[in-house]
Amino acid sequence: MKQASAHINRGGKHFMSTSYILIAFALCILLMIVSISKWKIHPVTSILVVAIILAISIGTPWQKIESTINAGLASTLKSIAIVIVLGCIMGKILEETGAAVRITKATVNLFGTKHVIWAIALASAILGIPIWADTVVILLIPIVSNLALKTNRSMISFGTALYMGALVTASLIPPTPGPVAAAALLHLPLGSAILWGVVVSVPSVIAATLYCITLKEPLQPKEEYLRSASAIDDTTLPGIGKSLLPIILPLALIFLNTLFNTMMPKTTLANVFAFVGSPLAALLAGCIFALLLTGREWRSKKVQNDWVEDALRSSAMPIMVTAMGGALAAFIKDAGIAKIIGETVVAFNVPGILIPIIIAALIHIVTGSNALGVMTAAALVEPMLETIGVSPLAAFLCCGTGALMFKHANSSGFWVTVSMSNMDIRQGIKGVSVASTIAGGTGAFLTIILHYAGLI
Repeated sequence: MKQASAHINRGGKHFMSTSYILIAFALCILLMIVSISKWKIHPVTSILVVAIILAISIGTPWQKIESTINAGLASTLKSIAIVIVLGCIMGKILEETGAAVRITKATVNLFGTKHVIWAIALASAILGIPIWADTVVILLIPIVSNLALKTNRSMISFGTALYMGALVTASLIPPTPGPVAAAALLHLPLGSAILWGVVVSVPSVIAATLYCITLKEPLQPKEEYLRSASAIDDTTLPGIGKSLLPIILPLALIFLNTLFNTMMPKTTLANVFAFVGSPLAALLAGCIFALLLTGREWRSKKVQNDWVEDALRSSAMPIMVTAMGGALAAFIKDAGIAKIIGETVVAFNVPGILIPIIIAALIHIVTGSNALGVMTAAALVEPMLETIGVSPLAAFLCCGTGALMFKHANSSGFWVTVSMSNMDIRQGIKGVSVASTIAGGTGAFLTIILHYAGLI
């Protein structure tokens, strides 16, 4: 009888300990989300403070808190910093040289006037790989506004399609900062992230575009963007080959690195591509070839210094947010939270594949940032992958698709698209919010199928 009582007491103590850790973890994540979304505290500060609070609440020795934060931050920085910087530099060159506009005009010519919405979605998806989705909308809204007027289509339809293409690829395909950071946090080779990111992105963009076609409520474009579009001179734009090369080249090199080191490991060719196709070398090559777009200006201070400084400023936020996510993940590992959550998932028969989708979706819906949703969800789920039975690749796709769900009024991208497309809030929710949920839901559903089929 005494033995049984002792066993119950030990079991109760274990239950209380497990419950306490889970509650502490949940409250810390809730605090992080509220501080970012409601109190408007910067994500870097919020995540740092939450990491310290979590460390104290789970009993981390005081003298080890700083060293654990530094170690988690440093291990993440070494994987992502230079890649995100180079990606932002390449995106800046594509913006400033008119390459983004050239790619859009080329896709419109390819699809023709009748199917122009597919041209908009394709051009946006291509440009969303190296450029922030918000920026893609700002760059292309004059052209899209002009196309909407010529074809007598609604700006709800065209404006939403313009944003959706870039939003999907910016969440799923490196070298955009969000997926680059998520791949690094999950220790996933960038080649695999690119290949499967494309596989999931294509049906997601198609599903969102099909929905956009059904949006026929009349809405004229803003007059100011029609005037802006007429001022764009084709003769000043770079050729389509030059415009696409900086995007295609690094993706091809990274993919070839993965291919050669999988099919022909330890050969001379594989060893060469281990560097040539590394994210650093591949993106550096993309930046160098992007200089062809600048013509004789490539040696000017504007190109070599000013554009680089602008890119560094835009890269600082995703780099530091991701690094802080790595610091938070270090305490999650130390506390054994991953194991506890894994055991809870098993006990309640919750499919493990849903966990990263739900986490990414919640962070995105509450904070409004799909990049933050991708990066933070990846940091949170990485320690628990083994216990929930999800591979790093599946988790990467789950984070990317979950972070697309229900883009709404707390997002800068939502307001950029809605305001520049001449929509009101109701039309924005009908267009952007629903389309983003369709895109994310389609990608998540495909990821779940691939997971259970054993392909990822």
